Amino acid sequence: MEEMDILVIRDLEAENSEEVIKELGSLLLEGGFVKPSFIPATIEREKSVPTGLELMGGINVALPHAGVEHVIRPALAVAKLKKEVKFRRMDEPDSEIWVKIVFMPAIKDPHSYIIILQKLVEIFKNPKLMKEIAETDEPSKIRSLLATYLAKIKV
Repeated sequence: MEEMDILVIRDLEAENSEEVIKELGSLLLEGGFVKPSFIPATIEREKSVPTGLELMGGINVALPHAGVEHVIRPALAVAKLKKEVKFRRMDEPDSEIWVKIVFMPAIKDPHSYIIILQKLVEIFKNPKLMKEIAETDEPSKIRSLLATYLAKIKV
């Protein structure tokens, strides 16, 4: 079982959700975490199962991802966007919300898939932690904050 690597980009510039997915997906692809099919699979999945989440505290997030068959080894790519972009809402797919932080998990093990997504949702439900992530400019600090919450998960 491997630990989950955490990759962080700050001030990512993108015009829309698809650009964000391509940038984060490229980071995972270049790092050898995912197959080339990961990016198009994530874009297609986002069209049918949107992942924008409105959070308490006004820091909205998105959680685009693809199935385990597109992953080589586990990782979590996180982008703090330079300016917010619209993602369709998970709870109201016909509506959009402005998103500031995007979390893109690449999950290899089907058994870990739901556990990791649930753990990320727990992080999203922690307004203090999300505020700290949103206000931190240091990628290493963001990695450390997330690693603390994800540490017990083996993927």
